[in-house]
Amino acid sequence: MKSLYLIKHIQLFKKILFLMTLIIYGILFLFTNNCFAETYDLNGIMKSYIKKNFPWAEIEISDLSANSEINELPKRILFQKPPPGKTAFSVELQDGKRINATAHVKAYEWVVMSSKSMRKGDYLELTDVYLTLFDVTKIPRGAINKINDAVGKQLSRPVNANTPIVDASLQEKRVVRKGQMVFVVIESPHFIIRTTGEIKNNAYVGGKAKVMNLSSKKVISGVLVDESTVKVEF
Repeated sequence: MKSLYLIKHIQLFKKILFLMTLIIYGILFLFTNNCFAETYDLNGIMKSYIKKNFPWAEIEISDLSANSEINELPKRILFQKPPPGKTAFSVELQDGKRINATAHVKAYEWVVMSSKSMRKGDYLELTDVYLTLFDVTKIPRGAINKINDAVGKQLSRPVNANTPIVDASLQEKRVVRKGQMVFVVIESPHFIIRTTGEIKNNAYVGGKAKVMNLSSKKVISGVLVDESTVKVEF
């Protein structure tokens, strides 16, 4: 009797142990799946998509909110309210499921700015302007976004320091052709020499120019400050 009783308890114990083993394996399986399920950074996906499909130099995304995590690469992004500003969009997954999201998107583009206050009639030189990223919602109409499109042109109106340079404030570049005679002004802290010279390359006002000193026959470089004067600094 005692042997039969012991055998039954051993069999019961084995069944309980088997069930506990199954439960433990089940818990480990679920835990492992949850731990290693890949999630994708919606901020990074959104930023990459906007950079690829919109013409802006830089963007910032904040206040991003979605109704679900993304566990796979999306098929496409659909905008209900496109950027910049408050943006509403949905992320469509490969199986057709859509995740709705909102974000605030700030976009920036390069703009040429004035580095100092200048008067009407001044010619823009390289030191007069600089490039900076500007909020696209605040860029004025006709703003210049390349330094070369501004340097050498004459201002048609006064410009304050640290303001965008726009088309309407510029006149076209004036080019001085190779072979034209000009005045050469050579300046240093101790002396000023004025002589005449010959332009050796096509140059525009405000840009660099090579000029041959007619007295010494030497070719020197300077800045074409107007259509008839090259300024050389030592």
